[in-house]
Amino acid sequence: MRQETKSHLTGDFIASAVSATIVTPAVTIIDRALVEKASCNWPIIRGLRSHTLDALKRPGRFVFSRPFGLIWTLYAATYAVANGADTITKETIPTSPVRDPIVFGSTFAINVPLGVWKDMRFAQLFSNCSKEATVALRNVPSRAFSSVGTAVFLLRDGITISGSFTLPSYCAGAIPDGLATGPHSRTVITQIVVPVLSQLMATPVHLLGLDLYNRPKVAATSERFTLMARYLPSATVVRCIRIIPAFGFGCLTNMELREYFHSKIRLEHINQ
Repeated sequence: MRQETKSHLTGDFIASAVSATIVTPAVTIIDRALVEKASCNWPIIRGLRSHTLDALKRPGRFVFSRPFGLIWTLYAATYAVANGADTITKETIPTSPVRDPIVFGSTFAINVPLGVWKDMRFAQLFSNCSKEATVALRNVPSRAFSSVGTAVFLLRDGITISGSFTLPSYCAGAIPDGLATGPHSRTVITQIVVPVLSQLMATPVHLLGLDLYNRPKVAATSERFTLMARYLPSATVVRCIRIIPAFGFGCLTNMELREYFHSKIRLEHINQ
């Protein structure tokens, strides 16, 4: 591996860490509010306000909490693998038709299990509706997570990854010239809009996964879907908002930082 490629990979990892740090606070607060809404029927707005104020009052405790660490690990790893796979394949197989599938497959392989792991932990942390369970730092007794529930969360993450990493680049070319003046503008638009639209399909799947965890013994399918339908409108709005920092601005920040580091590295190697 060339020294320049190693330097690019270093820039990739720095970009992923910085991007994850930027998006983690908002995603942590939103994800907790969503779990508490689905599990305890607590109002989402109240949860968002309460957890935001708590984070502002005690930022150190918030940043070093288990939920923050779970979210940061998920997004730092996802961005890092996506960046690294793109850099390595660009160096080794730049014109191969399997390059894009390799990048997507690598990103999917790291994001999906980490996403399921994060959701299992969030469900265990915040699905207990007692007052004491609102403290995120203490241990909560684990509850068995069924294989069906895990499969549902896998499906949800597959939809989200496709809408966040694969479809935006394909949709960019469909934007009329009147709406975007160049490739960069098209990238910005699709990277914000397409992930949001993907949540119209991902949110019902997400609610089903949470309900399977919270009520594994519900016999009537109609009862399960009736409860999900009650929460679907508000949960869809929140998850559409949530995806904007996570895979909208987060991906854009990651791409811009990565390009900045790569440009500096290329310039340094040219001047040597």
